[in-house]
Amino acid sequence: MRLRGKLISGTLAAYVTMTPAAGQTFDVRTDPVFQKVLGVNKGLQSYTAHIDVETRVFFGSFGLHGTVYRRGDQSIVVFDRVPGIAKSAVSKMPTINGPGDWQRRYAISIAARTADTTTFRLIPFSAERVRSIDVLVSNASGLVLEYVWSNVDGQTITSDETYEAIGGYELVRSSTTTTRGGSIHADSTTVFTNYALNASVPDSILASTPSD
Repeated sequence: MRLRGKLISGTLAAYVTMTPAAGQTFDVRTDPVFQKVLGVNKGLQSYTAHIDVETRVFFGSFGLHGTVYRRGDQSIVVFDRVPGIAKSAVSKMPTINGPGDWQRRYAISIAARTADTTTFRLIPFSAERVRSIDVLVSNASGLVLEYVWSNVDGQTITSDETYEAIGGYELVRSSTTTTRGGSIHADSTTVFTNYALNASVPDSILASTPSD
């Protein structure tokens, strides 16, 4: 059985040193950090990668294996087989498109900014289970260090990732995700291997990409 879920990503760093600046407005066209985010991996049109996911929950653990497909700002994961214990988690995977699509889907503000990092707060224009997404970014590189999804049911999903240089691009090597609240307590580690850069990604694969 092959189930699809939107690719998620996250970070190495935490919020501990941030100076509060909630609601600070900015112009995405001139903000230097946001422009760096848009410029990350410029020239990389698409890729595919193999992923292995190991997840621990209250009542056990499970493993998932599949393929990540990315083209432009769209990305999707196609799992080879999803055991019963994992179906609920896969169906509720948090989603977010690439930064080139954020202005169309979210109201964007600066939640915090320090000398080293900026946290952009994304609030969906349309009503959905996600209340907001905080995106922690390196000011120097523009790489996203962490995504934090805050859901209307009180659940928080935090995803941290590490990168490696492949073919001149900075790509995710591994991702660590925690889910808390809403009667769920889960910890996952995802490892990415076998990248194929600028690979062909058919429209049929992306056609079922979940919307944010």
